[in-house]
Amino acid sequence: AQKKVVGLYFSADWCGPCKQFTPDLVSFYDKMNARRGKQNEFEIVWISRCRTVDDFGQYFTQMNWLALPPDEAMGQRGQLLGDKFKVKSIPTLVLLDEIGNVITLDGRGKIPMDKAGIGFPWRSPLSVLVSTLVPRSLRLLVKSQFAQVVDLVKGVVLGKGNKLKEALMSAGQK
Repeated sequence: AQKKVVGLYFSADWCGPCKQFTPDLVSFYDKMNARRGKQNEFEIVWISRCRTVDDFGQYFTQMNWLALPPDEAMGQRGQLLGDKFKVKSIPTLVLLDEIGNVITLDGRGKIPMDKAGIGFPWRSPLSVLVSTLVPRSLRLLVKSQFAQVVDLVKGVVLGKGNKLKEALMSAGQK
C-alpha cells in the first residue's frame, strides 16, 4: 500500500533535543498509523547525523521506521537531502505527500502543538483543495512538466540558449 505521508527525520544520537524528541515521534508515528481507516499511511525515513555506524545502530533500536543506510545518510546523499530540504539544525522532520511535494519543513515544531494529530499532516488549505479536486495522475504529470520547464529556464539563465531554441522549434512543429 502506498504511503500518503512520508517523513524525513534528520537526527543523531549525540543531539540532546533529538534524544528528547525521538520518543515523542515514535509515539506520534504509532498513533497516526493506528487510526481507523488510515492505518499505515504514514512512513518515516531516518536520515542519520550520527558520527559512526555503531552509534547509528544503537540509536536506531529506539525507532520503528525505515532508515537510509548509514553510509548514505552520513555521506553525500544525506548532505544533499539536508540541503534540498533546508535543514539548518537537528532534529528536523520534513513531511512529504505521496508524490514528493513538501507538506511542511517543520513537522518537528507541529507535533508538540498537536500531539493528538488532529490536524496531521498539517497541509495548507490550498493543497488540500488541489489534492481533492485534481487526480493524482494529473498532479504527477503537471509536476514532471513543471520540472522540465524549470530545467529549460535554468539552461537559458546559465547561457545554454540553444536548448530554448530547440524546445521552441520542436513545440512549433507539433
